[in-house]
Amino acid sequence: MLATALIAVTGACIAINGTLAQPSLIVSFLVVLAVCISMAYTPNYLHLTVNTQKRLRWQVKIRWRVAGLILILGIILVPRGISDIAIIVAMIWVVGTNLLLRESGRNHLLVRCFWVTDLALLSVFLLFNQIPLVVGAILLAAVTHLAVVTCENHPFRRADIIAALAGVLILLAGKQQRLSWWSILADIVMVLVAARATGWLVRRAQKQNAMNCEQALGELKEFTGYSDERIWELWATSNQQLARNWELSAPSENDREQLAQWYRDNSELYMFAISAYNLEYKRIISNLRMLRFGQGSCLDYGAGNGELILELARRGHRAVYYDVEGTTLKFARERAKLRNLSVEFLHAKDDLARAAGQNGFDTIFSFDVLEHLPDLPGELTFLSSLLNPGGLLVFDVPAGATKSHPMHLNHNLDIHAHMSSHGLSEERPGWIPKLPFAKQEKYLFRAPATATARVQPKLEGVEKSRESHQVNG
Repeated sequence: MLATALIAVTGACIAINGTLAQPSLIVSFLVVLAVCISMAYTPNYLHLTVNTQKRLRWQVKIRWRVAGLILILGIILVPRGISDIAIIVAMIWVVGTNLLLRESGRNHLLVRCFWVTDLALLSVFLLFNQIPLVVGAILLAAVTHLAVVTCENHPFRRADIIAALAGVLILLAGKQQRLSWWSILADIVMVLVAARATGWLVRRAQKQNAMNCEQALGELKEFTGYSDERIWELWATSNQQLARNWELSAPSENDREQLAQWYRDNSELYMFAISAYNLEYKRIISNLRMLRFGQGSCLDYGAGNGELILELARRGHRAVYYDVEGTTLKFARERAKLRNLSVEFLHAKDDLARAAGQNGFDTIFSFDVLEHLPDLPGELTFLSSLLNPGGLLVFDVPAGATKSHPMHLNHNLDIHAHMSSHGLSEERPGWIPKLPFAKQEKYLFRAPATATARVQPKLEGVEKSRESHQVNG
């Protein structure tokens, strides 16, 4: 709705200011489209999180993209002449300020410095008649959005201050270009709409994040007895500690018991890493989407802190939790008890097979766990064997080891061929794009609908399941 309002105001501004040359019109359209897309996603992405460094890193990254966009648009769209010099100056200015300011380490300082440098650049362009006023106003609306969307506190105050400064520049440039008061006023309104709309979205995200963090903090304090400061510290550092512990322990990727013991020993750190992960916007959206598939009897394999399976239990499904025996399992059990939810907690594969019994599961979830297990074909075969006819297996297999997650194992299994060999067919929701250049991570496979007897899982080496760990939550 806010994006639609911004588009409507921008269109009115262009109409009032008169006909624009085609290159300027194209630039204006692309900038407004980018701002609308950012308004729909970025406030939640940057503010639904416990990662205080995310906004700082995002500001620097987005400006590298802006520099590239300036160069591309300049080459393709801007006529030859003095504008070539303006494009080069703009790109050098953006790149130079990014290089100078990226190491400041303070988010609020970085936001202010970037805004000042952007305002200075656009002031030169507007006051020296290098770009039409309406194009300058659209660019001001874009940089105003970038300045407000990264605001840590008082977004409306910042939005109003920035919009006021931009309004003064538009007024001065409009009078110098001898434009009508209606044209000037329309451009000022456009910047104000962008600023206030962004401020409202940021404030909404901040309020939601505060409620999410308060609930998560309360549960962790009740369970661990730790102070707020200690929990925030563990939210911030648990992933780094896990990576360091893995490098120091260096368990053999082929030794199941070593892996199982490492995950048991580090279960408390995983509890905090999972908790922080579940407070991220992308994770929240992913969980909400995955919950749509929950039907009938549900199993979460590698359930971590229990986020998904507890919600399925609250919705009235039969809920079975399965994960390594450790702190996360205890925490999830305590959460279920406090919420008076009926959840069956398991940590051994033979118990899980017995729990499936003759009824099996209608939906099995397994997120952020299979990349930690050495026998991916065996795990997928076992999970498939637990499905009822027509049941759905929903899982992911992210990329292998990274610097931040060295414990991820590298799997080269042809998942489609493996699942097809067991009679399961893939389903793809419309919101999961199938891109030829992107590695698929999320999979949905449905068991045959025929009422044939389920294949009983082979449970030799049952104890291998005890390495089954979590990052789901």
